[in-house]
Amino acid sequence: MLSVAIDNSSIAKLIESIVLDHSLLNGLSAETLEDIINLSVANDDYRALDIITNIHTGIYGYDDRQPEWLESSFPENKWVLTFGKIPKTIDWDTVYLDDGKKLTDKKHQKLLNSFKYWITAADNPFENGGKIISPTTASAKVNKVIALINAVLLHSKELKLAKYHLLNVNDDFWLNILMKYAEHGDFQGVYEIGKYTKVLLDNASQSISDTDAQAFKEKFPYVTQDIAQDESLLFLVEREKACAWLFEQGYYHVGEAIKYTGSSAMLSELLFKGKMLYHDINLPNYAELHLKAPKRNSEYRAVENVDTSTGSSQRNILKYIEAILLLHTNLEREDAASPSILSKRVSSGHISQLVGLKRAGRTRTLPPTFVFNLIRQCYEFAKEHLPTDEEAVTLLDETLTLLSKARSKSAAANSNRLRLSKNRRAWNEERQREESSSERGYWFQTEAINCLSSEYLKKGIKQVQGFTESIENRHERIRANESLFDLFSVLQGAIQVLVGAIMARRQDELIKLKPHGNLSPYVSPFSRKGVKTEYNLIFKVKKTGSKGVNATIERPIPLSIARFIWQLEQFNIKASEQNLCKGKLSLFNNLDSRRTQLSQVGHTSYNAHLNAVCDYLETDLVEYENGEYRRNYVRQHQLRRFFAMAFFWSKGTDGMDALRWMLGHSDLEHLYHYISESETGAVLNGAKASVIVRGVVDSTSELAKLEGIEDVRKIIAERLTGDSSTPITIESVSEAAEDYDDESYLTIPHISQLQKEQDIETEVIQLLEEGRITLEPEFFTIEDADGNTTQTFNLILKVKDLD
Repeated sequence: MLSVAIDNSSIAKLIESIVLDHSLLNGLSAETLEDIINLSVANDDYRALDIITNIHTGIYGYDDRQPEWLESSFPENKWVLTFGKIPKTIDWDTVYLDDGKKLTDKKHQKLLNSFKYWITAADNPFENGGKIISPTTASAKVNKVIALINAVLLHSKELKLAKYHLLNVNDDFWLNILMKYAEHGDFQGVYEIGKYTKVLLDNASQSISDTDAQAFKEKFPYVTQDIAQDESLLFLVEREKACAWLFEQGYYHVGEAIKYTGSSAMLSELLFKGKMLYHDINLPNYAELHLKAPKRNSEYRAVENVDTSTGSSQRNILKYIEAILLLHTNLEREDAASPSILSKRVSSGHISQLVGLKRAGRTRTLPPTFVFNLIRQCYEFAKEHLPTDEEAVTLLDETLTLLSKARSKSAAANSNRLRLSKNRRAWNEERQREESSSERGYWFQTEAINCLSSEYLKKGIKQVQGFTESIENRHERIRANESLFDLFSVLQGAIQVLVGAIMARRQDELIKLKPHGNLSPYVSPFSRKGVKTEYNLIFKVKKTGSKGVNATIERPIPLSIARFIWQLEQFNIKASEQNLCKGKLSLFNNLDSRRTQLSQVGHTSYNAHLNAVCDYLETDLVEYENGEYRRNYVRQHQLRRFFAMAFFWSKGTDGMDALRWMLGHSDLEHLYHYISESETGAVLNGAKASVIVRGVVDSTSELAKLEGIEDVRKIIAERLTGDSSTPITIESVSEAAEDYDDESYLTIPHISQLQKEQDIETEVIQLLEEGRITLEPEFFTIEDADGNTTQTFNLILKVKDLD
C-alpha cells in the first residue's frame, strides 16, 4: 500500500509540473502516461489530459479569430493568409452589396464576420473530427469557402443580402449553386465566367471600327487563325475586334512589354470588380484571346492526356457540401449573422437526381505498345549513355567536365577580351555580331568542343550548350546528337520514364527524391556485393502522415534501374562538391544551358524532360480538327497505370517476360498479387477497362474472343446510344489510311478516334465499379511433352445480371 501511495504522489507532482511545462510530456514512457491518465480520471482532474489531447488534436489551442496561418488581425479589412510559400490576400473592402455600401460598412459588420468565421472554421480541429490537417489541405478547404462566399456575393441582389444578410441563403440557393457546379465541373462555372466574358467582349467589340480591326489583324495575324476545337470556348462574334478592344484596355500590357496571352488578373477586374473577392481567382487563359501562338519548348503541342469533359463527380460535390456546412458555426455567435439551417435536401444524392453527375475524371490510357516501346527505347538510350563498363566515358562524365571547365570562365558582360570593339577598324559586323561578349560564352563557341572525348565526338556532338528555341531544325539537330546539354535533358527524361513506369509512384514523390541515398541498401550496384543485392527505392509517400510530414517507405527496384540511379547520384555528389549547382539538388536535375548550372527539378522541368525524351524518340502524333498535329507526351500519372495494364495486356504477347524481368518475379500469380496490392482499385479498373475496350471495338483482336464481350458491347451501346443493337466500332488507323497514299498517315490517328475510345472506356470503368462486370485472371500450369512446366493464365470476363 505504501509503495502505491508513493507512486501516486509522484504522478500527482508530475501532473502539476506538466501543467506548468508542457514539454515534460516529451519522452514519457507508455506506462507513465497510463498512470497519468488513471490518476487524472480518479481525481476528476483533466488538466493534463486536456494538454495531451490538444497536442494531438489542437482542439483546445485553436483560436477561431486568429489561426496560425492568418497573418492579419481578425478585424482588419485586408487579410493575408499564409499556408505555403506564397501568401494569399483577401481585400474585404473591395466588395459592394446591393445597397451600394461596402461589405466592410458598419451596417454589414455581422455579415462580414460570418464570412470571416466561415473561413477560419475550415482549419478548426472541432470541425475536422479532432484532427490537425496539413497546410495544403487547409488551403484547399479555405479556397472552397472563398468560392462559396463569392457565390453568395454574386447573387447579392437576388438574395437581398444588404437587408437580410444570410437569411435567404437557404436550401434552394445552395441546390442551384451545386447544380451549376455539377454541370460545369469547375467552380468557375458557378461564376459563369465564360458567359460573362463572351457578353462583355461581344458588346465591347461593337466599339471597334472595321478599319481599326483590319490594322490590328495586320499587326497580330494570329487572331485570324483557326484554333483547335478543344480550345474554342468563347465562340466570339468578332474575335479580332474583341482582342483589339482588350488591347486598348491594357489587357496585353505588362509595363512597356506585351504579354501575348493577356492578363487574367485584368480580366477578373473587368468582370468582377466590386462584385466579389476577385483577387487570386484563376480565370481560364482563353486561346481565342492570344495574340501569338503559345511558346513551347517541345516540338509539338501535347495531346490532352486527361478527361476534359465538363461536369463534377459525387466526391467533389460532397467536399463543397462539407464546406457549406461550416457556415453553421455562426449559429450561436452574437457578433455574426445567423445563416439558414440546411436540410437533408442539400446532399449529393439529391443533386444526382436533379443533374447527371460526372464519373471521377480519368487519365487517358496510353496504348500498351506505346508504353512498352517507350520503356525499351528509354532503356536503350540510358544504356548507351550510361554504360556499365568502368573504362567507358558516360554522358554524365562529359557533362560534369564541361560544366566544371565552364565555371572557371567569367560570365560577366564584356569579359571576352578577344572580342573586338565595334569602334575598331577590324570589326566585322557579319562575323562578330554573334560572338559572345562574355569569356564563358566565347569559350563555349570556340573551345569547349575540344574538351569532349572522342567517343562523344563520334556520336555527332557539334556544340556543348543546348540549342535555343529559335534555331532552325532544332529538334532534328537534337536527334542527331549535335548538342551535349540537350542530350543531358533527354537522359534525365529517359530515366524518369524508367523509374516512373517501374515504380508506379506519384510525380511529387519522384520529384522529391534526394540527390543521393535513394537506394537501400546503400551499396554500389556495380560492386561484387551489389550484383547479388536486391535493391529498394526509398521515397516519401504523398497523402500520408500528419501536418505535411509524409511517411517514408521502400519498394523493390530492379538492379539495372538501380544502376542508373546510382550513376545519377554519383554525378550529383560531384556536382555539389564542385559548386556547379544552384541550391540543393534532387535525384533528377535541370541543367540551365545558358547559366551553366544545375538545379533541382520542379513540375515544369520534370515534364520538360519527359517532353525532351518523347521528341527525341519521336513518339506518336495525333491529328486535330484544324489540321494541327500534336504529340503524345507521356506524363507520370499515365505511367502509374503501366504495371497493372501490362499484366492484363501481356496475355498472348511477350510483355509478361519484360514485366517479370523488370520486377524480378518468376511466379505469375505472385506477380499479379504484387500488382494488386501495390495499386489502388481505380488503377486496376483502368487497366482492366483498357483490355475490355479493345475486345469490344476490335473484332480482330484475341480479346474479342473473351466470353461475355458481346454482352458488354450491348450494355455500352445502350448507355451511349440508347439502342443495344448499335454497332460499336472505332475505325482503326490502318483502315483509315487505305484511301491515302502517304505512308506517314498510317501512324497518325485522328483525335476523334481517341475521344470515342475514351468515352467507351469511361463506360466500362463504370460497369466495373458498379460490379456489373468483372475481369480476373485464372492461373494454371501446363506441361509439355518433355515434362517441362509453364505457368500461364486465362482472363475470365463475367457479366452479372443485376436488373
